[in-house]
Amino acid sequence: MMKMKIECVVFDTSALLLMFTRGLRIIDQVIELVNSPIIPVVPYPILNELMKLSKLGRPGIARASGNALNYIISNFSIASATGSPDDSVVAVSREYGCIAVTCDMKLLKRLRQMDVRAIYLRASADRLESNFE
Repeated sequence: MMKMKIECVVFDTSALLLMFTRGLRIIDQVIELVNSPIIPVVPYPILNELMKLSKLGRPGIARASGNALNYIISNFSIASATGSPDDSVVAVSREYGCIAVTCDMKLLKRLRQMDVRAIYLRASADRLESNFE
């Protein structure tokens, strides 16, 4: 019997907000790119950032952040991590061998420099792409 690998996938704030600001089916696209079941993960600093945005962000971002929080609580694992939101995505991805999902080009560059597999938004196509096969 062939064993199927389940991939750990870490999401940053920008990727999570895309689901609720642009209605993109991020999880479905990630599963399609990874071609296996996933365990969606959010580091604790990302959760904190979404909580702040839900209270202090512009109305559209505050609403999207609140929706993202509700979705995360029901569907994601929360990873214990410290530091900035970006640092936590890098740390959790490296420590557990996870794929990172981001729309933040600065973070994407950092992930690439550390040889972390990443999925990112190809803005011209409004679709996600990966830096791995």
